[in-house]
Order: sequence, then structure tokens, then C-alpha cells
Amino acid sequence: MVDVYYQKNIAATPKELRDTLLDHQNLSDFFNASFKVLKAENDNEISGGKGCVREVTILGVRFKEEIVRADANGIEYRVVDDFPVKAHRGAIAFTQQENSTNVSYRITCRAPWYIPNWLLTRLLQNDIEQCLDKLGARFDPR
Repeated sequence: MVDVYYQKNIAATPKELRDTLLDHQNLSDFFNASFKVLKAENDNEISGGKGCVREVTILGVRFKEEIVRADANGIEYRVVDDFPVKAHRGAIAFTQQENSTNVSYRITCRAPWYIPNWLLTRLLQNDIEQCLDKLGARFDPR
């Protein structure tokens, strides 16, 4: 099992962070991937939230992610169809601080037989660190 984790304090409110991370069309600002919404969120959910399905393209590989929860406390998503990795779940949690928000990002999954766990761990770790570092720079561009 692969389990990667990173956290960062960001000078923004949980709502600002949630809304930025649910703006699927612009997520390439934070990830080395492109995103395309295939299905909108469920009725009575926030824009881009629960039920939204997006196609992710990274290094020529395409797969689908579904938002399973999105609220002021965070966002959770899963990769649909166990491709390119199995049982992939992402959880981004927001904890309000005095003048910032502590953002923690965890991804768990199982690597396919042809990708060593250490390699997938390194790739995912780099990805979430880059995401939160770029997200932090967006709100505190010093």
C-alpha cells in the first residue's frame, strides 16, 4: 500500500481553498496534469463538488476521478475504475488557524505490479508537495 502525506499552512480561508481546488478547469496551475469536467456535481452540491467526475491527463495517461465529498472541512476524491493505480483515494483537509488554514493532503493507493511502490510513492509525494506549495504561493505570493 502506498500512503503519502504533506501539510502546509496557507494564508487563505478554507472556503477560498476549497473553491480554488474545485475549479477543475484551472487545476493545471497546481498539478502537472490537465483536467476536464465530464459530469457536473450532484444537485444541491457546491460547484465542482460531490458527484463531479473529471478526466485527468498526465504523461499521456487518461483516467477519471470522482469527487466524493466537498465541504468547508475538505475535499475527498477517488480514481474511477482502478486505473492507473488501484484503490486510489485522495483526502485534502482544511483546519482553520488564526490567519491561515492548515491544509493536509493524503493519498492512498495500491501500485500495479509493473510500478514499484517506492517509485509511485516518490511521484505522488512530489505531486502533492508541488500542489500545496503552488497553492500557498497563490495566496501569499511574496
